[in-house]
Amino acid sequence: MAGGLAPAYAQRGAELSLSGGAVLSRAALTRYNLPDNFRTVAGFNTGAALRLTLPVRPWLGLGFEQRITGLAQQFTYRSGNSRRGAGIGSQTLYQYGVRAVLYDVWLPGPRWALDVALTGSYALPLYGSYQYTGLLWHTAADTRPTPTHPLIAVTEAQRGGTPMAGLEALLRYELSPRQTLLLTATYQRGLRQFSEVRSTQADFLDDTGTVQQGSFVASTRGSYATVQLGYGLCLGRSEDQPNLPTRRNPTPRYSHDASETDPAQPDPSE
Repeated sequence: MAGGLAPAYAQRGAELSLSGGAVLSRAALTRYNLPDNFRTVAGFNTGAALRLTLPVRPWLGLGFEQRITGLAQQFTYRSGNSRRGAGIGSQTLYQYGVRAVLYDVWLPGPRWALDVALTGSYALPLYGSYQYTGLLWHTAADTRPTPTHPLIAVTEAQRGGTPMAGLEALLRYELSPRQTLLLTATYQRGLRQFSEVRSTQADFLDDTGTVQQGSFVASTRGSYATVQLGYGLCLGRSEDQPNLPTRRNPTPRYSHDASETDPAQPDPSE
């Protein structure tokens, strides 16, 4: 019976879920007098999330979450078949936060349900705060750029962390009253820039072989999108707990005074 009905609040309990999957991220880039050869590229990495959610209303759950996310954010220079790259900021974020879940926004099938969650967290980069000044892709002995080898010097600064706001869709498939499979799609946006790479030298050769100078600023808020597969375990109800019948109001037939005689039954005194 439960398998053919929409998920009910009486069947909800505290749920612990774990998921992991692919992460897509890209840093922002502002160029000054630089060609398209200089760019930031979107890249894939991996991430995982641990969630604990407790129902507080028939349609609402509140909980906590922890995430570890790999970022693949790079500044690159491409010329012909040659490509050079350098990472921007910490490549790993740790997030700790809270979540509010709207249950059963869409019910596509008997055992399927779509939940939507709003999240707020604080993200800490793996290496904390640091500052670096140095050269990219060349040494101090290099005095002139080549077609595949620009002369780039940068200053990189990373702050401690950033607040994050997120939106998550969770497609659930009920394996049993206590176990579910999850497919999640999540977007997390950093609310503050936490890492920046600013050039102090950017010399390159143009198409005529003339040395040109420019500059750039590459920055990241730690924003990313991720799709993950997961498993959920309900902690708040027994797997063999029966469904309780709906309580009904008594019908007029059985709501009269007990001293009255049912006309459908014979009188014992007769």
